[in-house]
Amino acid sequence: MFLKNTNMFANKSKGSSLSIITQGIDFTGEVNTEGDIHLDGNMKGTIKANEVVIGPNGSFEGEIISNLLIVSGSIKGKFNIKNLHIRKDGTLSGKAKYLIVTIESGGKVLGELGLTKAPRAVTASTNKSNNNNKNSNSNASNNNSNNNN
Repeated sequence: MFLKNTNMFANKSKGSSLSIITQGIDFTGEVNTEGDIHLDGNMKGTIKANEVVIGPNGSFEGEIISNLLIVSGSIKGKFNIKNLHIRKDGTLSGKAKYLIVTIESGGKVLGELGLTKAPRAVTASTNKSNNNNKNSNSNASNNNSNNNN
């Protein structure tokens, strides 16, 4: 009732929101959001979000898929992240795929880290080979039409 007209938890102009699981809450399940998650409680399950922050008191077990993961607490499981940041008191156990990783002095990784495959960009050599194929096909068509005359 009192929070009806507030935008404390959502910025509608950006279309993003912040969900908070505070200390003292134990949560099991799946969270799918285009917004951000801050976890200071305990969670088991799956998180798919833009940005995930595991606070110093946070504990997570399961799978996280996000653009940014900041770990100050402990996480265990499978992680597919664009930008992974493990702070000095953070611990990651399991397998993590990332594009960019930062591990502060004191941060712990128990498991495997690996680069994700970046999306394949179209290169000049790819375009050149495609153009050569087009030229070969058009030359074959021209030769066929010349042979018919």
